[in-house]
Order: sequence, then structure tokens, then C-alpha cells
Amino acid sequence: MIRRLSAVLLSLLAVSPAAAQPPDDPTRLEPVVVTVTRIEQKAGEAPASVTVLTRDDIRLSASQTVDDLLRQVPGFSLFRRSSSLVTHPTTQGLSLRGIGPSGTSRALVLVDGVPANDPFGGWVYWSRIPMQSIEQIEVVRGGGSSAWGNYALGGVVHILTRRPTERAVFFDGSYGTRDTMNFDLLLHEALGPFRLSLEGSYFDTEGYTVVKSSRRGSIDIEADSRHATFNGRAELVASPEASLFVSGTYFDEDRGNGTPLQFNRTRSGAAAIGGRLGTLDTGEWRLSLFAENQNFRSTFSGQALDRNSETLALDQRVPTTSAGSWLQGSRRFGAHLVTAGGDVRWVSGETDERVYNAGVFTRTRVAGGEQLIGGLFLQDVYTPHPAWELVGGLRGDYWLNFNGTRRDTPPAAGVPAQQTFDDIERIIASPRAAALFHATPTTDVRASAYQGFRVPTLNELYRVFRVRNDMTVANASLRPERLTGGELGVQQRWGPLEGRLTGYWNDVQDLVANVTLTSRLPDCPVGTTCRQRQNLDLARVRGFETELALRLAREWRLLASYLFADARVVDASQQPGLEGKRLAQVPEHSATAGVRFTHPDWLNATLTARYVGDQYEDDLNTLPLGSHVVMDLFLSRAFGKSTEIYIAVENLLDRIYTTGRTSEGVISTGEPRMARAGLRLRF
Repeated sequence: MIRRLSAVLLSLLAVSPAAAQPPDDPTRLEPVVVTVTRIEQKAGEAPASVTVLTRDDIRLSASQTVDDLLRQVPGFSLFRRSSSLVTHPTTQGLSLRGIGPSGTSRALVLVDGVPANDPFGGWVYWSRIPMQSIEQIEVVRGGGSSAWGNYALGGVVHILTRRPTERAVFFDGSYGTRDTMNFDLLLHEALGPFRLSLEGSYFDTEGYTVVKSSRRGSIDIEADSRHATFNGRAELVASPEASLFVSGTYFDEDRGNGTPLQFNRTRSGAAAIGGRLGTLDTGEWRLSLFAENQNFRSTFSGQALDRNSETLALDQRVPTTSAGSWLQGSRRFGAHLVTAGGDVRWVSGETDERVYNAGVFTRTRVAGGEQLIGGLFLQDVYTPHPAWELVGGLRGDYWLNFNGTRRDTPPAAGVPAQQTFDDIERIIASPRAAALFHATPTTDVRASAYQGFRVPTLNELYRVFRVRNDMTVANASLRPERLTGGELGVQQRWGPLEGRLTGYWNDVQDLVANVTLTSRLPDCPVGTTCRQRQNLDLARVRGFETELALRLAREWRLLASYLFADARVVDASQQPGLEGKRLAQVPEHSATAGVRFTHPDWLNATLTARYVGDQYEDDLNTLPLGSHVVMDLFLSRAFGKSTEIYIAVENLLDRIYTTGRTSEGVISTGEPRMARAGLRLRF
């Protein structure tokens, strides 16, 4: 009886999607990952904290967007708590383990090896990545700059898309509350060595009102959203060791931002070409070249305190062009697997603004520049004994920021009509050392130490933005962020139960933050709260994360994860009042728990609960955002091999939770209950 009771208690625990395969579970295959060392290896053999979301994890989730899906991963967060379904693109910057969330990402996002971070601002258009096309998502936490360079300050999220193996048609269509509709058609063709994938998706929702009901006025309307995406990829697979591909993406998005005068639009086209040749034993080469052209427009308004009127304050257009490439070679030399390579990315962009005062046009402001970031890396994965894996990596990057200018016509008081900013040139080194020790057949120990970096984006250097009556000013003198950190973790397996615990410590020098100023700058109109992007001398983020899982039977899987993050400003010589304050937008506690039942002949079901603890909206810790719990439910039933119907409900209990606050007391709320029914077909 005691043993049975213990087994029941253990079943309340859960497991990491990235955990190694239990030896007694023939239905599971340990996923292969490529992100940790840029070469393929089993997740259980990767010397880093990596979580893998498989195709089944994606298919059985209630989430409609990639960012909502990733919220179950410990440490994953966007700048604000809002879903990318309706929130402004510039708030969709990614953070891992609480490393200074902002509109700019402090983690690198890749889609099939190509950077997905916005070239101008660093945020991520999560809606550009249709869920149906994803095969696997790898989330690597901890400094990844030694292999991947810029943006990988806090880690890497790598999204791998599905590859055609035969002729097939996939369709996913759904309709739900608030006139939310989503249609996705994916076509696969395989003719001998030729592979073709074509996908078109369309999403539309009337959205919801983002301001708390007690604070709403007549100007508060639904934040609606519409986007369409087209993806195409052609590939020639001459042999398992040789392949060549070309791909292209077009993205078209329109969003309303909650009031009649505020909206944003994005149009972008991107293309990539690349290939793979050889094997690790004889020498393998991989190459990718990519380019993107994008136009982004956004409007901002000033709003009366009673929220019954608004006036246009700013109309911005941001054209951006970028291009880049990477090349790497790998070869095995006995117990050593050596990888070397390099990458480069060039970005040119500007913000073209029409500035208004009380709704009356007053001046134009044009600011922008160019960036060139390139690096070389060398890495050795050394396996002196089957129980040990040692990794050493070193990367050097060159950053050049040039042609930075600003023109104001006519200039505001205190602002020169023409400004030319000094070029910025830096060389940045990013070392990493890691070790994996298989202490026993069921126990793995991992340790690593690393340095990482992120250079300021053109957006941070030159673009002014406004959130209601809070104004944030650019800073053309920002320095690169530098992270020095380490972690120690253990993974343990007890039959069907697996658990992982990792402690980490990160010191971030020159962290870019939106700092509240005591005196108003010329770009801050009278009556607004004035902030500026500034480097904080030192911020420290430390804590631990745990992932647990239990596969009690073939049909049942229980999942749980928890993150503790103590993220504080340690040294801020320019603003001593910030010292000891928690970093804005970082909760100390977050957790996820879920249960999944899969029986294709009966029912598939997933119930997930997410907890987000208290955090602060602002750097001064004067605008608290309370904790909340959100539950999601997914149910599906298959009819044969080609048809599946499903019901998905996000925020099942319709909890009202705060996602933002402004200095004048306006409170934003998150996604209400959103339910939809859908149909999936495969031919």
C-alpha cells in the first residue's frame, strides 16, 4: 500500500521535454538537437540546459502563437506579459532567465539557422512563423555567443521546420470567439532528390480591449490583428551527405493598438539559400546566405486622463534592409570533434517620423544608420571517455556602427537641425567552457562558464517611442552589453520519472535599460514621463530552474517546471537610486504544470496551468504588476489517419491579469478567455 501511495504521489510530478529517453520506454526517442554546439547530438549528450518542444508538443497545445507555446519553458518571457496575438511588435523582445527584458531581445531566435530577430529593433515577429510548419523548437538557456554571436547573450531559440519526405497536403483551420479565424495550408512534394514545401497562412481577430474596464474611456476599442504569411522552400537532396536549398518568405501584418488613432503595419520579404556537404568523419560544410527587406509603420497618440479623447503624437515609418551569411566546417579527429566558422550581418535602417503637438503637425525627424557585425569561432567537443564530454569554444566579433545621422525640420528647442554621430567600432571576445559527466547510467551532471554580448540596435540608438504618456528617448552613445556567467546542473532519472535542476549566475555589464529621468529632454513633450535608454553599470541575475516529468503509462504524461530569478541592479553610477532595484518586467517566481492524455482511438487532451509572479513595470519599482495564473485546455479526436477535430481554450477560467501600467494610472490587461474549434486534414 505504501509503495502504491508513493507511486501516486510521484505521478503528480512532471518531466522536461528535453530530458533523455527513459530506458524502459520504447515509445520515446530522445530528440536530436543542433543548437548547443552547432552540430547534431542527442539532447541528453548536450552540455547545456536545453528544452525541446517536439511536433507532438506543438500539435497538442492550445496556443495559437509560438510565443504563447514557449511560455511553458522555464525562463522564457517577452518584454510584456501580453500575447503576440494583439500586442505591439516592439514589445515582443525575448528574454531568457530574466536577463533584462525589453523590446529588444536578449536571446537569439533562429528559423532553420537564419536569424529571426528584427534587424532594426531586435524584437521577434512570432506570427511570421506558422505553427503547422514547425517540426521542433530547441530552447538553449545560458550564454550562447561563443557559437552564435550577437543576441545570444542569454541563450538561443532555434525553430526547425518540417521537411518533405513524401507528397502530402496538411490543412489546419479554426474559428472562435471574437471572430478569431486561422487558416493554414501546407503542401509537401517529394520527387526523387527534389523536395518542395509551400505554405500559406491567414489569421484575423477582432481582438479585445486591452485597458482595464475601470479605466476605459470612449477611445478604448478592441486591439484587432490580421496577418498573412507565405513560405516556400525548394531543396535538392542529392544524398544523405549533400543537399542544397532555396527559401523565401513574405509577411503582411496590420494591427490596431487599442485606440482609433493607434495602429501598426509591417510588410517584409526575405530569402535564403544554402546547403550541406560531407560528413563529420570526412569533414562537413554548411553554408547559408540570407537577406530581408522590411517596412514598418506605427502611430502613437497622447490621451486625455479621462480617456475620452486622444490626439495624434507621432507617425513613424521604419524602412530596413539587411543581409548576412554564415559558414561552418566540422570534422572528427579521434576523440575531438572540431567546428570552425564565421558569420556576418549587415543592417541599414532609419526611422522617418512626423511629430505632432496636440494633433497638429510640427516637424519631421529622420534618424538612422548602418551596422556591420561579423565574427569567427572555433570549438572543440572532446570526449576522452564515454562518461565525459568537454567543450571549449572561443569567438571574436567585430562591430561597426556607421553613418549615424539625425535631421529635424524644423528643429525643436534645444535640438540641432542636423546631427552626425560618431562611428562606433569594437572587437568583442566570447569564450565558453562546458562539461558533461555521466556520473551513473541515470545521473548526468553539467557545468559551464561563458561570456556573451549584444550590441545596441539601430532602434535603441536612434528611435524615439511613446506608450500612452510615457516617452522613451534614444541614445546614440550606448555601449554593448556584456554578460559573464555560469551554471551547474544535474539531471536524474528514476524509471519513468525524470528531473533536472540547474543553478545559474549572470553578471551583465552595461545593460541597456529605459531609465526614468528627473529632468525633461527636448524630445519629451510637456506632460509626459521622460525616459531614456541608458547603460547600467552592472546588473546581476541569479537563481535556479527545475524541470520534472513523469510518464506513468503510455497514455499519460505529467509536466512541471519552475524558475526563480533574482534580477537586480547592482551598480548604476548615473542613477544611484536604481541600485538594489529589481529589473523591470522580471518576476522572481514563475511556474508551469500540465497533464497530457493521448489515446488516438479515444481522445487527446492537454491541460496546462501557468503561474507568473509579481513584477514591476518600471525601473524605479513604483508600478507593480501582480501575480496571476492562467489555464489552457486542448481536446482533439482523430477520425482515421486523415481527419482530426479539436477544441482549444486559452485562459480557461477567464482570469483578468495586469500586463502593463503607466505613470498616470492606466492599467492594461491580458488576453481574456479565447476559445476556438478547428479541423485538421492530411492527404
